[in-house]
Amino acid sequence: MRRHALFIGVFILIAAARFTILLTSQTHVHSDEAIIGLMGKHILEGRFFPFYMYGQPYNAGGAWEAYLAAIAFAFFGVSVISLKSCIVVLSLLCLFLFYRMSLALYDQRTSLLATVAFALAPSLLKWHFQVRGYSWYFLSIPILTMLFASIESDRVPNQRTLFLFGVASALSVWCLELAIPLIGALWLLLILRRRLSLINAAAGLGGFVMGYAPVIAFNFTHHFINWRYLIVERPAGGFSSLFHLSAFGRIFVDEMPKFFGPDTILWYYSDTPASGYVFYVIAVLAVGVAMWPFLRSPSKIIQALRGDLADRRQEKDFDMLALTLASFVPYLTMSAGVPSYFFGGCFFLSMLTGRMLERSFSSSMALPRLSGVGALAAILVAGVLVMIRVGQENQIETLCSCDEGRSYCMTRIPGRDIEGVEQNLRQHNVTSVWTTISFVYPLLFESGETLAVSNAIFEYPHRVYPPKIPWREPSLDPDAAFVIETDAPFRSLLETRCAQAFGTAPLVHEHGKLTILAEHD
Repeated sequence: MRRHALFIGVFILIAAARFTILLTSQTHVHSDEAIIGLMGKHILEGRFFPFYMYGQPYNAGGAWEAYLAAIAFAFFGVSVISLKSCIVVLSLLCLFLFYRMSLALYDQRTSLLATVAFALAPSLLKWHFQVRGYSWYFLSIPILTMLFASIESDRVPNQRTLFLFGVASALSVWCLELAIPLIGALWLLLILRRRLSLINAAAGLGGFVMGYAPVIAFNFTHHFINWRYLIVERPAGGFSSLFHLSAFGRIFVDEMPKFFGPDTILWYYSDTPASGYVFYVIAVLAVGVAMWPFLRSPSKIIQALRGDLADRRQEKDFDMLALTLASFVPYLTMSAGVPSYFFGGCFFLSMLTGRMLERSFSSSMALPRLSGVGALAAILVAGVLVMIRVGQENQIETLCSCDEGRSYCMTRIPGRDIEGVEQNLRQHNVTSVWTTISFVYPLLFESGETLAVSNAIFEYPHRVYPPKIPWREPSLDPDAAFVIETDAPFRSLLETRCAQAFGTAPLVHEHGKLTILAEHD
């Protein structure tokens, strides 16, 4: 225990910080979180038991989070805090597993430094509270890597470990299909390093089939809907853009500095936070330091692929580089950058950062040691400042109409605006609400499904409930209300139409970025 005292101290500080942020700035949900919260509520009530997230033939991680939320709801009631506290607990478990993964790969000092870099990474900060199905994916990465390290280090790979590796691989794919390139890279490294014999491969394959059997059964009983989506229907097109030089500028000059900042909830914002540049530079340096021995001696690449490198730490560096690249593949499949598609890379980049810092502190020269001190100070200062800022901003980040209603853009809705709307609806006994797509499910979940909410008037109705869950459509009587963004491009038209229908100008209640239109008080 004394050997890990520093990690325990870091863990306690991070746990205290995350629960503080949860209670001060995570009191509302956006649409995806609300849907999973409603799934948990339906599970608790015994109304439906989902296999995947509502409205999607993939992302079983969202369903797993809903089952966990149902347990929390049973003890603490249905609420946003109960829902998000599950994700915070899983994030802390992930932090512990990351440290264990680091110890399986490197020495203790490198592991501690990598854990600090990982715990303070702005890219993942808001995702320690996000109910989006990613928490189980995050847990799978250190588990898979530790099993890989165990198989790779044994003189004769243990069949039981290979079987567990196969099961973990299957569950990871079932949880979130983004894991497929990473899992493929791990298996490919084992094959190239001759760690798989015919018998061992059978054990691993048997584990995979056992873990993936529920998905196979689901596809055969649901017209292969999951596989059809992944192979045929899934939006992509990103690889084709790589033939244009401008795509590399967009990714590595514009998007990556934003990726290493804290605003990674769905899409990128137009602005780039300073913390993004700080952590981007550190990540580039860490990758450069790890690549340098292989650039100086390219023959080491072949040796690393075969597992024949004399320096085992360099071989682990190569593994981290390879797994970072594999984690980058999903990001490249999208024509527009989606931050969450590269989150797997944050784990391995943090490992490389810890390795770079350890090398700096172990150097006998003053300049590398000072550089290491500067990089660690930048991680601590920037990371803590970002945590403080996030803890001070109680808001949701969601989509709103922009470009005169022709597209969607990211926006921030303060929690006090949402609370103002909900309080107004309760005070006036409103039970029917017409709103835009971003607020249908948040209003449903935060009202405990007492409201009937729809976006059918404004756009194609977004229905994700399964047929067994009845959908309550809002009424068109005078007690109904409209909840829209204050700066919505169609607001003036809506007010005109309401005036024509009501015979008088509608009453308008503005609550910051949200506005309520109603016929009477």
